[in-house]
Amino acid sequence: MKIQITEKLELKEDENWRVNLHSFCNLMQILFNELNILKQTLGKSKYLDNAIDHIKNLNNALSDPEHTIHSLKDLNNFKANVFTEIDKAVVNTYNLDDLQLNRIEESLISLDKVVKVLEDRTKEFLRLMIHKEQWVKFDTFMLYEKLKDTLLTMAIRAKGRYGITFDPKTQTENDYYFDINLAFNLEEISLPALLPDVIRDIIANAKKYSHPGDTITCRLTQSNDKITFTVRDNGRGIPENELQNVVKYGYRASNVTEEETYGDGFGLTKAYLITTENNGKMWIDSEVNKYTEITIELPIQI
Repeated sequence: MKIQITEKLELKEDENWRVNLHSFCNLMQILFNELNILKQTLGKSKYLDNAIDHIKNLNNALSDPEHTIHSLKDLNNFKANVFTEIDKAVVNTYNLDDLQLNRIEESLISLDKVVKVLEDRTKEFLRLMIHKEQWVKFDTFMLYEKLKDTLLTMAIRAKGRYGITFDPKTQTENDYYFDINLAFNLEEISLPALLPDVIRDIIANAKKYSHPGDTITCRLTQSNDKITFTVRDNGRGIPENELQNVVKYGYRASNVTEEETYGDGFGLTKAYLITTENNGKMWIDSEVNKYTEITIELPIQI
């Protein structure tokens, strides 16, 4: 069933700030998870505890706008501190077998990828602080490459549980196939500064609630007077009576359990917030256990 979302969002100041930092909060949780996986391999380590403390400090700083900006500007120092402690943990752990060494290498590769994504998000966020109320020009090729890199980072973190491909000819039963076209007919496209973040969130949600072997379709198009963004999956779906509710702050559909996701549930809230702030419209078309399609339409602002 397809409906236009008309829910009126009324967010408190701290809730609005947390929605804007949705991606950062998810990345902090991913870093926690990766270090805990490393901890399972290396055992108890004061150095890993120190690395986790650095992540906790940055995560705590995200609750305050002033501290957030200061901490993100000092991200290079954060990265150096975390990896220094990880290196100490590895060097001071003895009698590791080949399997443990392989797991450590996988974890380090995954951590490095996640931190690179964090660095990329930081650049976008600091840019957003300057252009928050504006539309910004994006190179469509780079928009696609950054999205692609984010998805491939997910595959690395999956450690063989699933793969990701962008070519239907190479898809296996263990792969998600992403059929993506981000206005490839244009070299540049003007978008709200936060929309690329929304694109990533919605595509990540589509993967999260689908299964290996499925296809996820994403389209970004521009006509004379509007921008249209659509993502469709053939996964879990949303109960019909909850379609309006899924954009509410922190709301999760009743067919999603806590153990299936680590996110805060703000992805669709952010998407709808940006849609309404730009005088746009949002539709959700979904059927349980069959598909979900999210469509956002924004009038072009000159």
